[in-house]
Parts: sequence; structure tokens; C-alpha cells
Amino acid sequence: MKKFPLLTGLMASVISGIASVAPALDAESKQPDIVFVLVDDLRWDALGFLDHPYVETPNIDKLRDEGANMEYAFVTTSICCPSRATFLTGTLASRHGVIDNESAEYDPDVTPPLTKYLKEAGYKTAMIGKWHMGYRADPRRYFDYWLSFEGQGVYHDPIYNINGENIQHTGYTTDLLTDYTIDFIERQPKDQPYFAMLSHKAVHEPFEPAPRHLEAFGAETTTPTPESWTTDFSDKPDWQKRNAHRDVRWHYRTRDIEEEDLPDYIPPEPWLDDTSYVDQLRCLASVDDGIGRIIETLRKRGTLDNTLIIFTSDNGYFHLEHRRWDKRLAYEESIRIPMVVVYPGKIEAGSSVTQMVSNADFAPTVLDYAGLDVPQQMQGASMKPLFEEENPAWRDTFFYEYWKDLVHSIPTMTAVRTERYKLVTYPEIDDIDELYDLQEDPHELTNLVADPAYADVYADMQRRMAQQIAAHQWQERIFPRNFPRVRGERGVLFDLVVEDGQFVDRADSGIVFNQQKLTAKDDSLFFDGDHSAIEVPFNNLTDPAGWPFRIDIAVKPESDGVIAVQSTPGYGFKIFIQDGRPGVSVLCRTWIDTTTTIDGPESILGKWANLQVQIDYNRLTFLVDGIVAERVSLPLPFRGSPRSPLMIGSNGPNPVVEGVPDHPFSGAIRRFTLQRDHFN
Repeated sequence: MKKFPLLTGLMASVISGIASVAPALDAESKQPDIVFVLVDDLRWDALGFLDHPYVETPNIDKLRDEGANMEYAFVTTSICCPSRATFLTGTLASRHGVIDNESAEYDPDVTPPLTKYLKEAGYKTAMIGKWHMGYRADPRRYFDYWLSFEGQGVYHDPIYNINGENIQHTGYTTDLLTDYTIDFIERQPKDQPYFAMLSHKAVHEPFEPAPRHLEAFGAETTTPTPESWTTDFSDKPDWQKRNAHRDVRWHYRTRDIEEEDLPDYIPPEPWLDDTSYVDQLRCLASVDDGIGRIIETLRKRGTLDNTLIIFTSDNGYFHLEHRRWDKRLAYEESIRIPMVVVYPGKIEAGSSVTQMVSNADFAPTVLDYAGLDVPQQMQGASMKPLFEEENPAWRDTFFYEYWKDLVHSIPTMTAVRTERYKLVTYPEIDDIDELYDLQEDPHELTNLVADPAYADVYADMQRRMAQQIAAHQWQERIFPRNFPRVRGERGVLFDLVVEDGQFVDRADSGIVFNQQKLTAKDDSLFFDGDHSAIEVPFNNLTDPAGWPFRIDIAVKPESDGVIAVQSTPGYGFKIFIQDGRPGVSVLCRTWIDTTTTIDGPESILGKWANLQVQIDYNRLTFLVDGIVAERVSLPLPFRGSPRSPLMIGSNGPNPVVEGVPDHPFSGAIRRFTLQRDHFN
């Protein structure tokens, strides 16, 4: 291919404090217009030109004919929000801090988006469609034109926030977003470059095709049976067997794992014709229509030859491969994405690139083609050499990261992939790794981690994993960058003890503690298992939605029951004794209840024990006598307030979770301390 020099010498001048205009450039070095089309949940092979069994995408196929197909494109974290932040920042989730779909708001002060640098270089920037790095729809920095919606949005009759104003629309959202993108393009002066990000809701669930596409690809079309549907999980990690054996997505408990009889394998089930994923890909038909309209707009405008177009997706999607739906796992169907890059005259038409690229490479590539330096904090690399050089230096190892979130009971994981092999590890749980030979086993059916013939490969992949973890400064315990590390007042909030037979708060918190039928003797408070209780009125000081929230209790229980509870139907916790064993449950609600329960290892009835509970945003830790009973990620961040009193020694108005005691306990407490700080 013909090689083109990097653009240099661009100086920007500010106009009206909004955008800057680059000096006049000759035709050879003119900055390109940039159109970025991002589809949601589109798997890598769901396109017509890739010989999908039924999908037809004539306009995307034409786009591919005009540019390069990135045959091995991946996302570094396979869920919506982290992936989108990686596209815009050129950094991984462990750096930009958008680590989940529910709470992590993207902070441009931590890792600026590529649009900051484009604006400084004279580009007009537009964000049109799904943002979803934070639930809000209102405008974010570094975009001159803004159109978005709350969260995931809807397919029909959406409300769009357009430059700060909420406007109700009638119609199908994919078509409307294309309309607005075309309108933005047509309004741009031809002597000023622009960056237009068209971020579709499609093809995210619920799968609602446009009315004209309700029977696209044939009314009777069904999903083909995946090769990996027949997996029996015999060589897979136990957590996968557990999920297939018993639905644990919404309720985790230590005892369930202790008591379960986990089978050695899960017998395959008969395949039933599935149409839901056909509807998902029918949603793609309107995206394809829009691609055709955008290309025709650029052609009529006379600017197609100077437009860099990148079409891709924020992650892959399972169509029941490995007997799974959704994404998140490190299998190919989840992490691999479609990516077509077009720049007429600069990128060879109909070409293919076989090196491994990722969404982290998008921002450096755009900046490179715009003639701008790639900022030092970006972890991706410009793909430009892949289009222009014979044998460019390029990565031979791809790194993947994922932290447990939401309600899918998928553990934290890291993965490394080479051209031939893939290793997946689960650092927070005691389970086996996964090793696959992608050349011999492209569907990842046979885990080779215990195969002696692959011992050297396993060792090499472990070495690569260690190198990638060090290079990316990856950590098991990570915190979203948009939240303060400690939310709420630090230090000891109250410290209840008995001194000389008197109930006192050593912290002098000023809280009025309502005591009910308590007996104080020597250095302890005695609870009768019936009417005894301490009520701590709700206040912001003692709100468990402020984290890290830590309770230390010195307790000698004589019976099962509730030691402490603070909860409403949405959020809360309970510390209890059941069968003599101490435990803690946490409730977090999204569209459903999710609960996490940790049980202590043995009975403490009739003896003193020191219990410690830590709730730290998305992590629950329980210690008994200074020894960690268990530390688990919560399925949903604990960000909502119970707004209810803390009850000590008694039950509250909400049970928190079924299957644990909901009645007062009898026994003694000689210390109850609540504090908030950043604990290790």
C-alpha cells in the first residue's frame, strides 16, 4: 500500500471559545472528517460479508469493499460502559475507571477523551446516540453537539436530550439517530473537519426490530445450533458448572456452595429452535439502512474521499455458545467485535488486517490520521501502520480484564490471547484456569490446562499474563474513578461499650441511642431474645451507603437471631447467628433484588467472638476473630441508602434475605463500633 506521512505542524486558533479552526492545508495533508459508527452488542461474525448463515447487510458489505476488515478485533472489557470509555480514551478500564454498567460515570479529568484533542486541533465534535457511561442524558464535555438519552434508551418514541433540552420524538430510534447524524454532517462547513460519533442502541435487548424488518431474513428463520452448545462443562471451572447446575445469578451464599453436590459434568440439553437472536440481528437491518444513507450523504456532499469511517461494536454477544447468553466471558463470541475501517485513497479497498487490534486502538488511530500526537496516557496503538506498512511492529499478546458486576455471577477474570492460544484466569476465586488452542479448537471446547502435552504452552501463557498484568498495572480490587474513595465522614462514628455497668459511647457522637429492656453488667450488655434492642436513628453519619462502612462487634450469643440490621426493601444489611454460626447478608436492588450472604466457619454459641463486617461499594468482607471468613464482590454496588434506623439485637421492618433469622437474639455484646475509612 502507498505510505503517507504523519500530518505535522497543525496550529489551532480559538474561535468563540467553542472550537478552533486549523490553518488551510493542501489536499494531500488535509485533516479527514471522521464518522464513527458504534453498534451495541453486535457479535463479530454477524455480517453478510462474513458469510453469516442468514444475516444480510448489503450496505455494511459495500463499506467493507471500500476499506479494511480487521479480522481479529477485540474489546478489552466485554460490557457496554467500560468498552465505550476505552474507545474514547484509548485506555483500559483499569485506567479510566469505568468498571461497571450501573454506577461508574466516566470522568474526563482522569483520562480525557480523544474529542478533547480533536477540538483543540480545529474539529467540530458531535456525540449522537447512546452514551451510557453514567445514566444521565445531559451533555458531557468536549462535544460541540450533543444528543443522547438516559441509560440504555428505548427503540420506539424516544426522549432525546439535545444540547441540554429534553425533546420527545416519534419514530424508531435507529432511524432517528441516523437522521440527526446526517443533519449534523450536512451542516458542517467543508473547510472545517468534524468528528461525528453515531452510537446506536441497536442491537441491544430488548430485541425490537423496526416494523419494516419484523420478518427480515425470513419469517421462519431460527438460530443455528452452536458448536459449543453440547459442552458438558466437565473440564470447565466449577463456577461455570455451578451456574449451569443451579441459577445463582441473583443470590449468593457461602452455605449454598458448602452444601451443594456439584456434579462432575452437566449433561447436554436438546437444542430448541431459538428466534430471539434472530430478532436481535433484525435490529441490525435498520443500522445497515442507515449506513447506506450516510455513505450516500457523503458522496453527494463530495467529501467521501476525505472521510475516515470506522464501523464497529462495543462488545460481542453469545447466541447460546457455551450454553450462555449475554457477553462478559473471555470466549471469542464475547470479546471479538466487527471492525471495518475506510479511508478512500489512504486505506486499500477490500483489504484485510490479521493482526490483533482492540477498542483501545481506536482513539490513537483517529488522532494519528488527524495528524495529532497520541497522548502518553493512551494504552492503545495507532492502527495506521497496519494499513501502510509491509511488516509493522505490532503486539503479539492481547490482554483482557473483567470485574464482577451486576447479576450474572461471573467472577473477576483476566485473559491473554496470542495468535494461537488463550489463557483465562480467575484471580479472586479458587478455581481452575482455562487454556485453549485456537488453531485446533476454534470453538474453545477443550480446556487444556491439565494436559501434560501443553505444559510448556501453559507456562508461557502464564508468563505472558504476568507481563500484561504488570504492564497494565492491573489490580483485583479496583474502584470507579468518579466516586470519592471514602464517601461520608471518616473515622469512628460511634463506639458503644459498657463501663462500670453504664452504657456509653466513647466516640461522643452525639447520637441519641434508644435502649429497650437492656441489662448492663460489668462490661457487657445483655439481650433477652425478645424485647431487648438498641435503635440508632437514621442519619447521614451512619448511612451504610457511605463507604467503606465497617462494623466491629464483640459478641457472645446464646441463641440464633439478629445481631444488627439496617435495611429497606431496596438496600441494607443484616448480621445474624444461624445454627450458632455468625453471618452477614447484604441486599442491593436493581430491576430485581440481589443478595449476598457470607457465613462464618463454625458455631460461636456460648463464647466470645469478634466479628467484623466491611461494605466497600462493591465488595463485602466478613472476619471472625480477625480471620477472613470470605471476601466477595457484590453483584451490584452498594450505593443506595436504606434510610432506616440501625437496630442492634433486634429484627427490623425488612428481612433483607429469605432463609436467615429474622428474630432477636439472646446473648451479650460488650462492644459495637461503627467506623468509616479506607481499609486495606
